[in-house]
Amino acid sequence: MESNINISNETYDIPAVINVPETNAGVFPAVILCHGTASQKNEVGDLFVKFGDELAGAGIASIRFDFAGCGDSRAEQTDLTFYGEVSDTEKVYEYLVDHESIDSDRIGILGFSQGARVMAEFLGDHTDSIKAAVSLSGACHNGKGVFRGWFERYEDELEKKGYATIPMGWREDLILPAKWFDDVKKSNPMDELSKYEGSILAVSGTDDELVPYRHVHEIIDMCSKAEIRDLKIIKDADHIFNCLDAERSKAEYVLDSVSSWINRHI
Repeated sequence: MESNINISNETYDIPAVINVPETNAGVFPAVILCHGTASQKNEVGDLFVKFGDELAGAGIASIRFDFAGCGDSRAEQTDLTFYGEVSDTEKVYEYLVDHESIDSDRIGILGFSQGARVMAEFLGDHTDSIKAAVSLSGACHNGKGVFRGWFERYEDELEKKGYATIPMGWREDLILPAKWFDDVKKSNPMDELSKYEGSILAVSGTDDELVPYRHVHEIIDMCSKAEIRDLKIIKDADHIFNCLDAERSKAEYVLDSVSSWINRHI
């Protein structure tokens, strides 16, 4: 059963949807779903809505939420910073830990694209308290990483205005403050990943033009302390696993296989 909630994070509320299985099984494991840059809590093609339903069917709760200035968030877009996203994730985690229907010893996390970078940074402080972690098309590089082009393209605008206006094409322009760029430049999520001791799965598609699919190997290699290290490379799948195509077989495969993996390891 889905419920709309708001979680406080100092100067703004975090809009979220928690999906708890409709059974009388007592407490449930749960998964935090972290969306990518310029997206929102339901994710492209309602991917996170479908993940929530798939997990609920397996007896696993989930929570999806909007980072500052995204989706239903009432914060300004210029309130979005990388470490702010990590802080939002921490607040969502704390909410789950205190939830009467959630088993606080069986909490997992899934990050999509830049949401996986947020997840990686978060895991550095939760090395053994998060049971299972999943990177989907994750951009977890230290420093600028795949955002290097934005740094170069918007350097002058950031210096003059304190923010960059980035055309997206499929939505209104994305506005990112200089603080987001500063945070990304100085952050080292791969180093944080190296501390993680739970189970991790990294998934990517060979046709991903935003994050080279070989990055899944770098993610898994970095997690040398992890109890379980798995990866999946989906042939001919793009960054969003072709979830907007009429034929959604690749997205459905990712949904099914990732949900099954979480069920086994959470």
